Amino acid sequence: MEWSVELAYTDNYERDAYGIIAFWLRNDYDHGRFLDREISHYETELARANLNNIQRLGIIWQKAESKKGDLGTLINEAQHATSEFHSLLADTMDRSLHCDVIISTPVSLLDHMVREAEESQRVFKLMESGGRVSPSDAIIHETVFWLRQMADHLGYIRHYSDVSNYEVNFQVTNMMQKFERLLMQATALKTMIRKPRNETLPILTHFKEMIIKEAKSLEEFKLELDELIKTCAIATTSPPDLLEHIAREAHHLWRNLEEEIIT
Repeated sequence: MEWSVELAYTDNYERDAYGIIAFWLRNDYDHGRFLDREISHYETELARANLNNIQRLGIIWQKAESKKGDLGTLINEAQHATSEFHSLLADTMDRSLHCDVIISTPVSLLDHMVREAEESQRVFKLMESGGRVSPSDAIIHETVFWLRQMADHLGYIRHYSDVSNYEVNFQVTNMMQKFERLLMQATALKTMIRKPRNETLPILTHFKEMIIKEAKSLEEFKLELDELIKTCAIATTSPPDLLEHIAREAHHLWRNLEEEIIT
């Protein structure tokens, strides 16, 4: 049975425990579908294993989104499903580096997916433990992790964009370079502002506000580009809902920074 879920863009998902679990499961579910279209028809075992992961992630995602079942049990199911998907991605990435698998997915994109699967595991463990993170630690963690993902996203937009899209490709390249510089700044702040981070320094507050502004702008750009792709107004090989997926992550970043939390 093929699992299908409506994929309309939403930026108002509930940020309770169920909503957080649903966000991360949906990310992995999307990644599985994006990978599926890149797998060669020769790689039947990989395609079958990936489809099993997609189906399992989709079922648990639906449970989280509908707030069904015990929260502890749901976290446990989410941990197991994302762990299995992570193992598949990591193994595929290793095989790709050894030229032992036929797929069209860039190795860096596999690494991107692996990192998000690992981050989902960290978030689930944080939820499970009930641990608290200081606002400064949350700001630094979210910027270091997500700025790299945002820079990646822009690189993948360029990867899928036809070479004839000269103006769009120029815009995307400039934005990617901007987010790479911001990532370098976030990494510098991580080592400059040492633990324990019991207060939020003005330099970190200023950086946070800068990233919120840039992430909102990036979300808007991704949705504008998404509309062009869906109306066939731009030449691209992008999956039809890729831009929605990455716009949602940009939204997640600035919301977490506004609330100074990790979710």
